[in-house]
Parts: sequence; structure tokens; C-alpha cells
Amino acid sequence: MLRKITLYLISIFLYCSLPAQIKQVKAFRTQHAIKIDGILNEPEWSAAQEATHFIVTQPQFGLPASQKSVVKILYDNNAIYVSAYLYDDPKLIRRQLTLRDGEQRQDVDVFAVSFDTYHDWQNAFMFSVTAANVQSDAKLSGNFGFNNGVDYNWDAVWDSHVNIVADGWIVEMKIPYMSLRFAKKDVQEWGANFYRSIRRLNESSYWNKVSPNISGLVNQFGVLNGLENLEPPLRLSFLPYVSAGYSTVPTSTGSIQNIIHNGGMDVKYGVNESFTLDMTLVPDFGQTLSDNIILNLSPYEVQFV
Repeated sequence: MLRKITLYLISIFLYCSLPAQIKQVKAFRTQHAIKIDGILNEPEWSAAQEATHFIVTQPQFGLPASQKSVVKILYDNNAIYVSAYLYDDPKLIRRQLTLRDGEQRQDVDVFAVSFDTYHDWQNAFMFSVTAANVQSDAKLSGNFGFNNGVDYNWDAVWDSHVNIVADGWIVEMKIPYMSLRFAKKDVQEWGANFYRSIRRLNESSYWNKVSPNISGLVNQFGVLNGLENLEPPLRLSFLPYVSAGYSTVPTSTGSIQNIIHNGGMDVKYGVNESFTLDMTLVPDFGQTLSDNIILNLSPYEVQFV
């Protein structure tokens, strides 16, 4: 009897020690650029693998999501495409307009996709849209929760479209590789997760479950595979500027008029996957913001770094 109890306890311990099952989804390569119109009528979407069965994080972790969500991934030589069919009653979908990067705590339904492109379980790029097609993008870093460790100051150039249909709403995204950083490898494997928020239910759910009892978000991602022969693009951008001004100085014999003009250029170059070079040619220091004034009442000096 004692032996049976011991074996039973050992089996429970081994079961509880097993890592949580990590979901995987395969991206499907397309030979044609996808039109971002919120209508999933391209045949490639039908051939792509589904990511579904979202798990609730809040308010009650572990339950199946109340509404069905189906996400698919396509890619070509220039961009990665995401579609999400989010089933719901269209009359109940919250579609309030908000500022870009400002959907937090607003009365809106949200869908988001995040990619851990280096698969290091630490850093990721997040792209989200509301049911009103208001975009947000951010960098996720470290083992933080969804609303902490999120840098909304990071902005990328990408496209999205939302379409309200009879049984829910559809999201279609195009994220150019220019907006991402990833290693130069023949076969890629990224961490990935998909998020949905239904505001009227205060329900948040993820494709690969995210436990509120575990520290971190990116470390609880699923896996996106099937990405092959991706070429990191040349990351080079130019931002020229021209400034002009006019001044007049009164003198005893009249006035002196001066026309002031200047020009230059900001250059940003991605040296590799980890470093970006920022340069300014002929900087106009007259347009540079000065350091913020700080009232220092401490015994320590203020240093600007």
C-alpha cells in the first residue's frame, strides 16, 4: 500500500514538473502580395494553418475564450501578413475612436500580434488594432506583464484594415520586414502570440496561454515556424530639412536686414541586426531642444546622459 502511494505521489510530481505545452503554428509562403482590405478572399488564406482556441488570462485564467478567434500567417519576400477572424455579435463590438498608441483602458475591442523574432524569450515587437482600426505598436522587453515593460515610443510603418461582418470582425495586417529585426538564417523560428480583448466582458485572452501567476509575457509565447529564406532588408533612411528666417536690426541710419537659411539631413542606417547608426549632416542647433529645467533640491548633481 505504501509503495502504491509513493508511486502515485511521484507521478503527480513528475506531471506538475512538466513544462506547459507550447502551441505552434506554421506560416504559409505566398507568391502574390496580399491586398489589405479586411476581406479574406485570397486563396492563400484558405491554405494557411489556423491558430485558434484562445485561453483566458483575465478575469478567470485557464478558461476557453468566450468567443472564437482564428488567426493565420502568410509571408512573402517583403512582408509578413496576419489575418484574424474574431467571431462576435457585431452589435456588441466596441469601436470607440482613440489616439494612436492610446487604446489602453478605453472602451474598445482589441486584437494584437507579437513577434519574438530572435526567439530569445525576452524581446518582441507588438502590433495591435482596435475594432475601429486604430493602430498601436510597441517594443516588449524583459519578463514583464502586458502593460509593463512596453515601449509605446517605438513606432513602425505598417498597414492594417478592419472589416465588421455579420458574425464578428476581421483584421488584416501587413508588416514589412523593414519594421522588424531578425537574424539572417535560411530557416527562421520566431516566438509569437496573439491577443484579444473583449471590452464589454473585460476579457483578455491569448492564443498561447499567459498565466498571471508567472512573471513575464514574452517567455510565455508560442512558436511561429515555416519561415524560410527571409532576407533582412537594407535599413537606410534620409530625412532632409531646410530652415529659413528673416531678421531686421534698427540702426541710427536705418535698419539691417538679414536672411538666414540652413539645410541638412538626418541619416539612419541599420548596420546589422543589433546596431543602428544615426547621423546628422550640417545640424541646425538653433532647432535643437534644450535640456529640461529641473529644480534640484537634493545634495547630488543632475547629470544628463
